[in-house]
Amino acid sequence: MLKNITLLLAIISCSVGVQPTLRLGRPVGRIVGGHDARKGEFPYQISLQQVVLIILRQHICGGSIISPSWVVTAGHCIPEYGTLEVVAGEHNLNSNEGTEQTVRVSQAIVHPRFEGDVAPYDIALVKLQSPLVFDEHVQPISLPVPDSIPSGNSILSGWGSISTTNNPSMPANLQTADLPIIDYDTCLETYGSDSPLDPSNVCTGPLSGGFSACSGDSGGPLVKEQPDGSRELIGIVSWGVIPCGQSNAPSVYTRVSAYIDWINDNAQ
Repeated sequence: MLKNITLLLAIISCSVGVQPTLRLGRPVGRIVGGHDARKGEFPYQISLQQVVLIILRQHICGGSIISPSWVVTAGHCIPEYGTLEVVAGEHNLNSNEGTEQTVRVSQAIVHPRFEGDVAPYDIALVKLQSPLVFDEHVQPISLPVPDSIPSGNSILSGWGSISTTNNPSMPANLQTADLPIIDYDTCLETYGSDSPLDPSNVCTGPLSGGFSACSGDSGGPLVKEQPDGSRELIGIVSWGVIPCGQSNAPSVYTRVSAYIDWINDNAQ
């Protein structure tokens, strides 16, 4: 199984990605096993987009708003070339719906211990050139208590592939799925001690398959709903197994609670 482990990234040069586009003509689809999100349901979700040759804009990853000027995403989402933009208030990647706020990235800070590819410390902070204006469709999400271990159910959102084959099928509308959190020992038993899994990860199932993050979801939010209805960012989509949605192949996320001090020290 390890040979099929991959980053859940949608990037122009990546073999599991899609071709450059002008944000036109993407098919409607879903996170594997998920469904269309309601417009405005995930106001903290952003689309991280790479601008190439001025006119080409490509969704490459998700991310989460944590303050007016800062977004958190995965370390492997930060490319070596091209200009990055954050699109907040986004729902349908194919159309301008009047709720979007597009801001250029002025700085990207990748965790210094992230070695690239599939590895621990897969987290990055993105600073915006100008602050977002919070409204009904653009809002920050709360961070968890440092070193807390999430359990129970979680909510995933993103524009990742819906395909259960090696060929991605990318969605236009933001997708969502409710996923059970799998404890670390069970996740490690599933992948084996020679896998890239680290105690600073969190995993979701179900192990029976049919539901998962997929390519294009990288960097996006895994959240847990609190008793008062608020949501807390518990994970950042990091890696998984292609084809997506297989049995005994949990989706793996960077556990945000392991990096609260690093986030607070750098997002200033």
